[in-house]
Amino acid sequence: MPAIWKDAGGRLLELAGPGPGILACGALPGAAAPEPAWTAGQLAAAGIAGEPGRVREGTGLGLASAVITPALLDAALAGVPGRRPRKITPRLAMQIELARALMGGTAAATLRAMAQRPREADPGYDLPAASSLSDADSFLQVKPFLRLLAGLCGRIGPVPLPGVAAVCLPAPGTPGGDRTATRLRPLAGGPWRDGRWHGLRILAKDGTVRTVADPRGSDRKGSGGQSRNAAHFSRPASTGAPAAPQIRMTEVTDVWSRGAVAWAAGPCSIGERTLAACLEPAYGPGDLDLADRGFPSREAVAAKIEAGKHFAWRVSAAWTLRRPGRPLPDGTWKAKITWRGRTCKVRVIEYHIDQVFDLPPGHPLTAAPPPGPSVRVLDDGGDGEDGGLCRRPDGTIRVEVSETVTIITTLMDTETYPARDIAGLYGMRWASELVYLEEKQTLAAGRPVTAATPAGACRMAAATVAAHQALRITGAAIAAAAGAEPARISATALRAALTASIGAGQGADARVLAAAIEIIRRDITAHPLRFVTTWRPGRHYPRFTIKKVRTRKSNDVVPAATRLHLLPLPATPGSQQPNAPPAA
Repeated sequence: MPAIWKDAGGRLLELAGPGPGILACGALPGAAAPEPAWTAGQLAAAGIAGEPGRVREGTGLGLASAVITPALLDAALAGVPGRRPRKITPRLAMQIELARALMGGTAAATLRAMAQRPREADPGYDLPAASSLSDADSFLQVKPFLRLLAGLCGRIGPVPLPGVAAVCLPAPGTPGGDRTATRLRPLAGGPWRDGRWHGLRILAKDGTVRTVADPRGSDRKGSGGQSRNAAHFSRPASTGAPAAPQIRMTEVTDVWSRGAVAWAAGPCSIGERTLAACLEPAYGPGDLDLADRGFPSREAVAAKIEAGKHFAWRVSAAWTLRRPGRPLPDGTWKAKITWRGRTCKVRVIEYHIDQVFDLPPGHPLTAAPPPGPSVRVLDDGGDGEDGGLCRRPDGTIRVEVSETVTIITTLMDTETYPARDIAGLYGMRWASELVYLEEKQTLAAGRPVTAATPAGACRMAAATVAAHQALRITGAAIAAAAGAEPARISATALRAALTASIGAGQGADARVLAAAIEIIRRDITAHPLRFVTTWRPGRHYPRFTIKKVRTRKSNDVVPAATRLHLLPLPATPGSQQPNAPPAA
């Protein structure tokens, strides 16, 4: 399967495939995501019919049809061999798969909901059988969905939804106004300007897995006692019963808009670092790559520096980073990294991140601390002072968890890129994990990929990412109209609006789609904060401090306070221990 990439001119290119079993697609540097079609002229240019047509030619995707237009679907289907007229066409089959990513349910139930209103204008249309839907879906294969996702990827521009009246918010200084200001707390300012950090686009990458169906008993084409999904995707290691097959995915996310820039998938036996290497064409000289400890390697450092690309990666304590001379003016220093005879210089930034927790006695964090962080008891439950922090709940002890974070970067200019800005930026890598939360929980509701074949599983996974990207493109227009940041738009509220418009059949033609646009325009004016989530700082603290991002439960461990401070360095080299600051 070739890799599908979109260039700066909007053309889809088929490059050499990344390897057997791996899928990759995305946008090259300079490529932009499609702008939504809001006006009548834009709807006509996007191929949306002015009058109701036949159901088998497509029912639309409600409000999402302004982004995933018929023209975009036809471009994705280019090269698909033609079929004789049936009850379902390739365009309708793609719309069903995308609607399933937003609504959930079987293909037959999704088509029934999508076609309920359009069938009023096409009364002679009979819904196809489940076998026909499966046959049409299998006919598409995976390539059209990769082409569609590549067409949706790229930089999301702040194009506001036209015609939105001035948003009425509570006056500053009032209780309601203060709460609104907190909720709309802007990230812009300081190092951020027009969605860029010190002039660089921030791209975060991370990986995840999704469970795939394992129909061992009903898959007649399986061999060796296992299904085709298990043979293709393989199973993770398990100490008990055999685990279900999993598909591994790696995605490059724009931190500012939380939109997809590139995506790769493959069997779970392939590591995240291998998949991330397939997405390197998405990075340009004006981008900064953020990644956690599982992605950096000496080979990747050398390749990035030779290509003239920038990165800010956290590294583990296993890296030997020696300081050869005097530190830089801000306390950071330069280190040499060698790979196969090539020597590269990186800037090293070390800082402490301290988290204060209120824990019950005997908590595992105090009884058996994990290796690496240091745990210090601040208050053992007596009547002493709390050090200026908020009141400690009864029956708890207050502890401080301190961990050293080491970041290597190619940004050598200490005045243009201060160390404190880079240390604060690392927490923005959390945006990539929030994207997976939206894709796997908000859209998929935690359900596994139900397709019985590897091609079907890849189609469903790509359709979920494409549907999420459509949400984010729509959300950017809402953010520009409401005066918020694109990443702060709630995916839950967007999904509710889109699924309601799909059920109402508001995507089949320009007239009903204009009605859906008018409804969302009215909702933004009346209830702007309904679409905006509260400001959430980036996550610096380790995974053991909180189970997952969801509604807070009583047994969750949430920090009561956070402190970040850089480690001071003396003017002369001291200790040469790896990943340790020189001794004073």
